[in-house]
Amino acid sequence: MLRRERSNIGKKIIGYFIGIIMIFSAFGVIFFGFGAGSSGIVKYKGLKFIDKGNFWSVKVNGREVLFTYLPDETDSIGVESLAIEKLKRVVQIDTTSEFNDTLAEPIALAQFQMGTTLFNFNIFVRNGFTSDYLNFPTITCEDATQFVPVIYFKESNATNLHIENNCIMAEAANAADVIRLKDRLVYGILGII
Repeated sequence: MLRRERSNIGKKIIGYFIGIIMIFSAFGVIFFGFGAGSSGIVKYKGLKFIDKGNFWSVKVNGREVLFTYLPDETDSIGVESLAIEKLKRVVQIDTTSEFNDTLAEPIALAQFQMGTTLFNFNIFVRNGFTSDYLNFPTITCEDATQFVPVIYFKESNATNLHIENNCIMAEAANAADVIRLKDRLVYGILGII
């Protein structure tokens, strides 16, 4: 009987010990993350990108900018250089899409993130739709000018940036590519790529 009690006490101690280790491990992951040290830092053209979990943070002209993808991860997107040049040195960019586009949610997220980021660099982003919808402005490619370019986000079979009749077409094959396109546009506007 005494041996059985000692055996049960030993099992309980080991069980408590394993439980405490598991709890402290969970707190370690929550407070310190999975990565350690410099593994969360990537250098690109003299800029230091810091892993912040779901985003990469970089300082551009003393301002923090957040990206979902690193510059190298957006290089594979086909980009007409004139498309990016049209977006540089402007004070306003209009973005548009069809309200019922199959990628409407990631497009809305990309427009919001682009607007938030570029606002810190004195560039205003106005969002709208290609047709009248509630109180949103109607913005079409016909509204594009030299001073206020239009970016038309839309679903397509291939992911690329090109110009059609003075309008920048941001075509994405899937939801992740919409955000990659947004990052590629912002990298180009800020002169990182």
